[in-house]
Amino acid sequence: MNDGNTKAVKERHSFTGIVSLLLIVLLWLATFWQGVVTAVDIWLITDTFNHCLFVIPASIYFIYLKREQLALSAIEPNYWVLIPCIGSGGIYAVGLSGGVQLFMHIATFTFLPLSVWFLLGNTQAKKILFPLFFILFCIPIGEELIPVLQEVTADLSVMMLQWVQVPIYRSGLYIEIPEGRFLVAEACSGISFFIASVVIGCLYAYMNMQSRIRRISFVIIAIIFPIIANAIRVFGIILTGHLTNMEHAVGADHLIYGWVFFSLVIICLIGLGELIREKSSDIVADPKFVPTEQTLLTGYVKACGVLALLTIVLFIWYQVIQGQLSASTTPRKLNASILPAKPASKAWQPEFVDYYDQYQTNFSYESKKIDLSVVWYPKGHGELVSYANRMYLEDFWTLESSYSVNGPNDFKIEINQIVNSRNVRLLGYWYMVDGKVLSNKNTAKLYEIYKVMLGQHKGSGLVMLSMESEYSALEKDKRLFLEMLTNEFSTINQMFPE
Repeated sequence: MNDGNTKAVKERHSFTGIVSLLLIVLLWLATFWQGVVTAVDIWLITDTFNHCLFVIPASIYFIYLKREQLALSAIEPNYWVLIPCIGSGGIYAVGLSGGVQLFMHIATFTFLPLSVWFLLGNTQAKKILFPLFFILFCIPIGEELIPVLQEVTADLSVMMLQWVQVPIYRSGLYIEIPEGRFLVAEACSGISFFIASVVIGCLYAYMNMQSRIRRISFVIIAIIFPIIANAIRVFGIILTGHLTNMEHAVGADHLIYGWVFFSLVIICLIGLGELIREKSSDIVADPKFVPTEQTLLTGYVKACGVLALLTIVLFIWYQVIQGQLSASTTPRKLNASILPAKPASKAWQPEFVDYYDQYQTNFSYESKKIDLSVVWYPKGHGELVSYANRMYLEDFWTLESSYSVNGPNDFKIEINQIVNSRNVRLLGYWYMVDGKVLSNKNTAKLYEIYKVMLGQHKGSGLVMLSMESEYSALEKDKRLFLEMLTNEFSTINQMFPE
């Protein structure tokens, strides 16, 4: 019996088919190596994405378990799948042009399963649909949800505190009780719990459930459950501080409660899965796939040749973009003579990395002190719109609200109202990309990418102005701040090189 099974496996998986599959993986690595390297760096550095290191090995293992439902000796390449492959390659080019690693990672880890789908064909790809697209969990994505999760966690925890009648006052992400003040910081957003719960939920649903409705229902539970659980965790920490007069639930206690609570969340999630999953008697094994006829060598050569041609074209395109992003000459710095240099304010400090030039000063306007910070990223020198760059230090400030005002020539200027335990500040900003003034960071990024792909990019900069205020005079200060922005707009923009 064992010899017969081994022979059948050999008939299903020919040497030519295995080589073709390995060739596709090598072409993927050679073309998207930069996306792979930057993703691995994030996996190793960021605890939130350590699980990504195990995603591809897990996918390979799940595909191996399905080996009897596959036949590499009888592939039916689906050339229509090349269309999304080309789209994926285009997304990578956009990410490379704008330095948007998220786009690069999305393209990198969608191109691989799509290319395997292309080679095997619809029938066989459907057999390993989950293992193929489980590879998408390699994409280090989710940190963009941190601000939303912070808000939701703060909202839910405040609601729970009101249920037990704890006196509270909320200002932005700060929650104050009579015994002390708490900040729903990034670490309190529960992003690590959320991502890990979703990954584990998807794995559990695939391994233990067959009904599509059951699987989808459990994945939805895996998305909602950690959000509610994290809000309960924050509520518990604040309530503990209230009941113990801040003797507990501060400092290292957060970490202890966090890891213990996370373990309980996963146990509860799996317990819910056990209630939802089918009984063992209801599970039906997948039938073995028996190929009717083997694919000729010319079929493999044609499929691999077409994909190789596509990846070579993409590789050349990416090298051209890389050449446009490199700095060929020494760029000019900011024109610091526009405004006199003064010591930077210690009350408000932005945080930017890899900039080519930065200028900070302050000046008086109608007896109010205005802090100015300008950063400059010329072609080939860093990335302006990046998650690593912050217009204020989030350990000291939190966003309370944001709004837009009409500046010169009806240009929309974005203003953030940021607060901490003692102060409230107004923070206005705008972007300068290749001589064009833009108010929104996403618009600025897209315009920068557009100019890079045309080979016309020169540089991008950001202007930030901040003024301290008080709640009692906030409306008056808002009008004064707008007047200042309107009057100083043109002068400040002259700081950027032409």
